Amino acid sequence: MFESLKKKFSSFIDSITKKEEETVKQEEKKEGTDKTEKVASAPEPPIEPKAPVEKEHVKIPDAQPPVKIHREEQKPAIRQQEQKVTLGTRLKSAVFREVRVSHNDVEPFLEQLKISLLQSDVNYEVTEKILSKMETELTARPIEAKDLQRNISGIIRSSILSVLSKGSDIDMIGNARARKGSGDPFRILFLGPNGAGKTTAMAKLAHMFMKNGFTCVLSASDTFRAAAIEQTAYHASKLGIHAIKGNYGADPASIAFDAIAYAKAHGIDVVLIDSAGRQETNRSLMEEIKKMVRVAKPDMKIFVGESITGNALLNQVREFNEAVRLDGIILTKLDADAKGGNTLSILSETNVPVLFFGTGESYDAIMAYSPEFVLDSIIPNN
Repeated sequence: MFESLKKKFSSFIDSITKKEEETVKQEEKKEGTDKTEKVASAPEPPIEPKAPVEKEHVKIPDAQPPVKIHREEQKPAIRQQEQKVTLGTRLKSAVFREVRVSHNDVEPFLEQLKISLLQSDVNYEVTEKILSKMETELTARPIEAKDLQRNISGIIRSSILSVLSKGSDIDMIGNARARKGSGDPFRILFLGPNGAGKTTAMAKLAHMFMKNGFTCVLSASDTFRAAAIEQTAYHASKLGIHAIKGNYGADPASIAFDAIAYAKAHGIDVVLIDSAGRQETNRSLMEEIKKMVRVAKPDMKIFVGESITGNALLNQVREFNEAVRLDGIILTKLDADAKGGNTLSILSETNVPVLFFGTGESYDAIMAYSPEFVLDSIIPNN
């Protein structure tokens, strides 16, 4: 999950770190050159005069006898070199203390990241917003050079986390518990496109409620497919609960109404209502969803979409949200090589929180949404 994004982030952080290492090496090389020049230009200590050495009456001007250097004359040269080293150390410390990342530093990475985000199903407009914010945060102020890689990673993580944390937290179990025993069952309507896994997601949540001490009933309100009615009945049988169903082609809202009436009569805590899959462009079916909302008066309207859908998922969420005001999202098939960019797109462009990820076919294969989990999948917190 998010593997391509993880590689791009790691590549960027490594490039910044390597660049800083090269800067330090150049600084050290320059320091060494300056030191050599300084030593070379230092005045030679006085030399005691001696008679020139002659060999076969030929004077050798470059040859010098052993030179005796007085200790007190040697100290200033050493002290001057020590001051130079100390100064170089201070300058190097100043370089290491803070590093300012420029636009030129981040531009190549941002271009690569842009491609990676788009390939990971992040909406184009969302991608532009994320990259713009990331560049601003990386270049706005100096970054502490100590543990540079961790500091840069922290800035990037913070930028992404601000998007992933968008949306209100919903305690679905807590809300249902507050209603428990009142005689008015907690009602959840599941909606979304065909094949997204609404019926299976409904059964998973019923299983989750039952593990938390609730009683449940399923409403087989997808009456446009006979197989969907049978699928709801099958899940109910496996879970050991009732499914309220009607004939193929019956009014979905009436089935939901009957399921709520059954729950009230039998003291059942939660009613989970299925619906027929539909595309957001099908206006007549969207009007039918609005009718179901008016009749069933659900406490929560949960959109169920495939995490592998791509950019179309954001448009679906927008249209359904505009029609009935969604309360949450379940993204299914996260185990089927989902790229994960949908999460960033949805939370950046809507206020609808992601509640759960579907991770398989079993009833326990569902996990609560965690922005930190998604973030760590993109940028490991190491």
